[in-house]
Amino acid sequence: MARHRAHPGHGARASLAAIVPAVRNLGTAYMSRGIFATPRTGPARWVLAVAILAAVMGASLSLGGVLTDFGWWPRAVVVVSGTLLLPTLLRRYPALDAYAPLGALAGWLLSLTFVFFPGSSLLGFIPTLATVDAALAMASEASTTIMSSNTPVTSTVPLFFLVCAGLGFVALLIDTAAITVAMPAASALGLIMVMLPPAFTTKGGIGTMGFIGAAAGFLLILGCCQWYAPEGKVRATGVRFSSGTLSRASLLGAAVVLVMAFAPTIIPGFTEGSFPQGSRLDQSGTGTRLDPMISLGNDLRSQSTEVNLTYLSTTAQPQYLRLSTLENFTGKSWQPSDIPDSLPSGTTNLVPAAGPSPTVTTAETLTMVTIEALRSEWLPAPLSPSKVENLSGQWRWNPATQTIKGRFISTLGQSYLVRSETPVLSQASLEAASGDPSGVDPVFRQLPNDVPALVKDTALSVVGTETDAFAKAVALQNYLLSSEFRYDLNTPASAGYDGSGMEVLEAFLTKKSGYCVHFSAAMAVMAREVGLASRIAVGYAPGTRTTAVGEIEGRQLRGYEATGQDAHAWPEIYFEGLGWVPFEPTPSRGSVPDYTQEESTSVPTADATAGPNDVPTATATATATPSTAAPLAGGEQATSQLGPVLKSSAIIVLLLLLASVPAALRLLVRRRRLARVRGGTGADPQPGDDARAPEVLAWREMLATAADYGCPIDPALTPARQVAGVAERLGGTTSPALALLLDSYEQRVFGPPTPSPAGREDLVDAVESVTARLRSRATTWGRFRARALPASLISRP
Repeated sequence: MARHRAHPGHGARASLAAIVPAVRNLGTAYMSRGIFATPRTGPARWVLAVAILAAVMGASLSLGGVLTDFGWWPRAVVVVSGTLLLPTLLRRYPALDAYAPLGALAGWLLSLTFVFFPGSSLLGFIPTLATVDAALAMASEASTTIMSSNTPVTSTVPLFFLVCAGLGFVALLIDTAAITVAMPAASALGLIMVMLPPAFTTKGGIGTMGFIGAAAGFLLILGCCQWYAPEGKVRATGVRFSSGTLSRASLLGAAVVLVMAFAPTIIPGFTEGSFPQGSRLDQSGTGTRLDPMISLGNDLRSQSTEVNLTYLSTTAQPQYLRLSTLENFTGKSWQPSDIPDSLPSGTTNLVPAAGPSPTVTTAETLTMVTIEALRSEWLPAPLSPSKVENLSGQWRWNPATQTIKGRFISTLGQSYLVRSETPVLSQASLEAASGDPSGVDPVFRQLPNDVPALVKDTALSVVGTETDAFAKAVALQNYLLSSEFRYDLNTPASAGYDGSGMEVLEAFLTKKSGYCVHFSAAMAVMAREVGLASRIAVGYAPGTRTTAVGEIEGRQLRGYEATGQDAHAWPEIYFEGLGWVPFEPTPSRGSVPDYTQEESTSVPTADATAGPNDVPTATATATATPSTAAPLAGGEQATSQLGPVLKSSAIIVLLLLLASVPAALRLLVRRRRLARVRGGTGADPQPGDDARAPEVLAWREMLATAADYGCPIDPALTPARQVAGVAERLGGTTSPALALLLDSYEQRVFGPPTPSPAGREDLVDAVESVTARLRSRATTWGRFRARALPASLISRP
C-alpha cells in the first residue's frame, strides 16, 4: 500500500497517482471514525505504567525515617495508581496521547479525593469546593507539623495526605517526562525529589532499601521506555527483543543495582542524614534544633542522646535552662510571642518586667554555657538572668517573657557567660506573696472560650476550698505528680492527642498519660482557671553532672551537660513581689522544687566563697574544660587512618562505575539496533510499523553515531540535508555507505512498498563504515566523548 505521507523533493520516488488516493482514503477514515481510526496500542502502555508505579513506590521506601510508620503506604499506592490510570487509558489511541498529562492531573485529583475526602465529594471521588477547602486546611496543618517537628514526625492523616499528594504528583511528572516528552532520563529528577526529605532531615538518611528501590525503578523506566515506547510512541503491538538483549540488560541492571547497594555505605546522606537527628524539614543550617513552638505533636521524644550543650556553674545542682515561654493559649497551637522590633539589642542589663521586688534576697549564680549541637534563635539561659557576656551577633532581651532571641544569628557554636540573680524562695515567702495577676500582662491570664468542661471541673475540684495562691499552685502540681498519672512518650501519639490545644488537654486528663508538654500545659491552664497568672517555659531540664570543673575569680565551677533527651517544658506561676516561680508537675522529669515540699527555706546552692561582690571579669576563664577523648590505641589509630583511605577509594570506584553507565547504555542500544538490522529476534516489522524496519533502524543508528561524534542533527531537515551534514564532517563528499543508507531509508519511508535496494548485511556494513570514518576523523577528546558521554542518549535523532 502507499505510504501515509510524501517527502518534499522526492516525488520521483513516490507516484503522485498513488499518494492522492491514499490521502483521500485516510481522510475518509478519519472523518468516519475520528480519533478511533488510529491503531490501538497494545499492552505496552500498562507495562510502562507499572514501571513508573514501581519506581515511585520504590523510592518512597526512603521516607521511612521521616514519619514514624508506613501507614501512608497503602494510600499512596492507590493515589499513584489512580494518577497513572487515566493517561494509560488515553494512550490506547495514539491520537489522544497529547492529552495524557491532563489525564494524569485529573487522575491525581480524583484519587486524592477518593482516598482522603469522600465525604465532601460527589459520588465519593469528584471534588467540590468543600473538598478544596478541606484539602487546603489539611495541607496547612501538615505544613505546620512538618516545620515544627523533628524527624521522625508523628504520623497523622494530614501528613499522609501530603505524602500521597507528593508521590502522586511525582508520578505525574515522570509519566509526562518519560513518555509524553520522550525524556525517560529526566524521570531521575522526580525520584530525587522523593529522596530529598530523608537525605536532609533524618539520622538514617535515605537508607539502602530506598536507594536501591529508586535505582532499580529508574533503570526499569529507562528499559521499558526504550523497548515499549521508543521516541515516546507506545508500540501498537507487543515487543520482541533481539537476541541477547534481555540478558545483557538484566546483567547491566543487576550490576548497577549492586553498585547502588554499595553506595549507601560510603556516601553521606544515605546512611547518615545531611543534618543530625532532630533536624526539621527546613534547611537553614546544621545542628540539633529544639524548637520552642509546641504544636500538633511536640518533638521532644525524638531527640537523641547527643550532647546539645554543656555548662559550668557555681551551683551544686544542675539548673533549668529556659529558651522561650509560651503564654498565648488561645489557638490550636501554642507558640511564643516574638520580641518586639522596638526593643534594643544588648544583653548587659537584663531587667524583667514583672520580676522580684528590690527587697527580695537573691543569690548570684555564674554559668558558662557552650553550645555543642543546638541550633536555635532562642538563647538557653538559667532562670533570672541579669547579664550575658561574650555572645556573638545581635541578641535582644524581652523583659515580659525573660527570653533572649537572636537577630539573624543562631546559638550554634556560641560560648557565653550568664550571671543570674535568683530569688531566695521558701514556703513562707510564697505563702505571704499575693497571687494577684493584675501586675502582669493580661495575656498571661487569658483563656479561650472553648476550654472543655472537664478541664474547668478538674481545676476547681483539685484546689477545693483553697484561697491562697501558693496553696492552689501546689495542689495542682501534686495532683499531676500523683500516682493517677503516668509519664509516657508514646501514648499521646498512639491515642491521637499529641501536641497542644484545649482538646488535647481534655484527652490527657482523661487518659492520664503523657509527657512534659501535657503536664505543664495542664497545670498552666488549670492555674488560669483558678485565677492565677501562668505561662509555660520551654528549654532543658537539669542535665547530668560531668567531671569537668573550672574556676572564675576564685569561684569554683562544676560541669554539667544537657542532651536532646533533657528537652523539657514546665509551668511558671506569677507571685507579686517574687516574680515568676517555676513548678514541676511532670513525674520522673526534672526536680520538684524544695519550696513546694518542706517548710525550711531553700536557697539556690552556691559555692562557699561566693559573695555579693563576686563579679566576673572579661578575662576570667575556666581552668578546666569538659573531658576530651583519650588518644587512640595503636590498632584503633591505624584503623581510623585507614578508614578515610578506603572510603575515598570506594567513592572513586563508585564514580567510575557510574561514569561508565552512559557508555554501557549506548553500546546496548547500538547492538540491539544492529541485531535487528541483521534479522535477529524481533527484527521483522509488522505492517505499517516503519520504526522497526531494518532500513529505518540502520538510518537511526547512523544519525545517532554522528551525533555522538559531534555532528549536529536537526530533525527538521530533510534526510538528504542531514546526510549532507554528516558528509561535510567526513570531508565534504557523500560516501557510498551514506548514499546507500539514505536511499534505503527514503525508499522505505517515502516510497512505494518495493524491495529495499540493499540487503540487511549491506546496511550493517554501511553503518560500520560510517562509524569507522567518523572515529578516524575525530580528535582524542571527540572519541572519548562519543564513548563516555554519547549525545544520542539525551537527544535522539
